[in-house]
Amino acid sequence: MSLCQIIPSMTTAGLPETSAGTVHDQLDVAIKRMEIVALDCYDNIASVSLHWISDTTGVDEYSTHFGDTLSTLGNIDIKIRPLLDEDIVSTVNQEIISRASTLQGNRRLFILHYAGHAIASAPSNSLVLTSRISKNEFVGPQMSMTYIRDGLMHLAKDKEGLDILIVLDCCCAAIAGRGKLGKGRRVELVAATSAAGLSNSREDHPELTFTQRWCSAFQHYMKLGHPFNCEDLRDYVNQQADLEQFPAMYVLREGWGAPITFRALPAATTPMAAPRLQTVITALHIVEDHHSTSVAELLAFLNSAPCRVEVLATLPVASTLLLLRVPQLLQELLELPQVVLIVMPPDV
Repeated sequence: MSLCQIIPSMTTAGLPETSAGTVHDQLDVAIKRMEIVALDCYDNIASVSLHWISDTTGVDEYSTHFGDTLSTLGNIDIKIRPLLDEDIVSTVNQEIISRASTLQGNRRLFILHYAGHAIASAPSNSLVLTSRISKNEFVGPQMSMTYIRDGLMHLAKDKEGLDILIVLDCCCAAIAGRGKLGKGRRVELVAATSAAGLSNSREDHPELTFTQRWCSAFQHYMKLGHPFNCEDLRDYVNQQADLEQFPAMYVLREGWGAPITFRALPAATTPMAAPRLQTVITALHIVEDHHSTSVAELLAFLNSAPCRVEVLATLPVASTLLLLRVPQLLQELLELPQVVLIVMPPDV
């Protein structure tokens, strides 16, 4: 028995019907999103680095070093935002959201960096920034990084083409990565430690801090001239000996699976060839008959799609079962009822 004979009974019973027009519109949206992420380049980038003025562990130098490192990207607007003891989180959050939301271009990246003290707040399960800590208790001003993170995640949901990267050089950093983001959006957190880990300041130890090691890794890959992402930075940092300041670097990603990618200019703003993508065979249940005009128009759209969409079969059931072979990223971005049948390697 062939695949086309067993698939209809296997899928249509539990697969909701969708109109051909809806499939057309959602595929069009998903293809455009995939084209954006496949380019792996940003029209514009902006960054904000936070540190407390009253923190005496040299964090102002970390903010400067972080900004100087990112400046090698070229198409980036860098800001250092010192935190005052009297600052309130809502005001700082609004400044950050305003800076991220005003970025221009089809594809933008906003980077938020913090270096300093932090502690996990057990009642709210959140990460709280502070300028001073004594015996794991707050003795200085407090500010919720989780609140700021949530604001950026909400912004990413509303702004098409905006990616968010948060780099935290503090204790308990990974706790700020807890959240959920829908398909078509991307927020990455780079943390110096796990949710319960410690990251000592340079005042406590003479070794390189997390920010310094992150910047060293970033500079290494920029000199190589190849595209790289935060997982490359993580691997470069974690393979080094004597990580006295922090146990390991973590990368947490929300949204679609493709990583935020950095490129040196001019490639940072120049469209690049799309990478080879793994493909999948997916099934869609179309409400109209397979001989209908609307299905014919959908097939014509698919045959002229700017990316590889192979129509494998239009199977007549009580309605129509459409089998497509598409890039896996496109399938993940396609917000329609579907059943993924087979995952194919890139070269098949």
